Amino acid sequence: MPASVLLQPLGSVAPPPNSRLVVAVGSNAAPSVLRRKLDHLGDAVEPALCRVRVANITVGHSAHVAARGYIPAAPVHAGQGVLTTVGAWLTPSQTEALDRTEPNYDRRTVNTHDHPLQLADRLPGVPTPDEFDLCVSRHGVLADPDGGSVLPFGDQPTVLAWLARRLGVTELDGPPADVCARLATGDLGARVTGLMRAAGLSQPAWPSLAADGGAR
Repeated sequence: MPASVLLQPLGSVAPPPNSRLVVAVGSNAAPSVLRRKLDHLGDAVEPALCRVRVANITVGHSAHVAARGYIPAAPVHAGQGVLTTVGAWLTPSQTEALDRTEPNYDRRTVNTHDHPLQLADRLPGVPTPDEFDLCVSRHGVLADPDGGSVLPFGDQPTVLAWLARRLGVTELDGPPADVCARLATGDLGARVTGLMRAAGLSQPAWPSLAADGGAR
């Protein structure tokens, strides 16, 4: 997508042919982030965006440290949760480009029978799809050990303090901006990611898909 093409207001652009609905969690819900990730394609077809509500899904934290030093968001299968977010209708080339920016996530296809979906923005001539895609963390999501509760999504001070109490890593103490800067330097982020796993703080975000090899 050329840099001169700006994403239109949500619900104002019809999906291109052969596009798939990818429901965003975390930073991918921001049009500016999608623009940055897809800009190099030189694709004149811009994603059609719409607000969506999806049942039986909520948001937690992926059990890994992102390259920029923060603990990112991740979708979680939840029997009574409702996720309100943004969906993007992406062409095959756009979907592949998005996948390449998400090395810590697998794109999974789920159906709207198990996860009823409402399109809050009615795009021209677009029915509610039978299925949609989500980027599910390969690391699982943060949770208390031994099948405990998943940590609900929160701000970085909250999740970093939660980790510091459980891991006893002194580098996690201090102002969140300083902690994230440390985690983005050297191998500290990778070490903390390993400690999360070793401490049993990770559980599958999507138990029904954990062993099916269903990444697209």
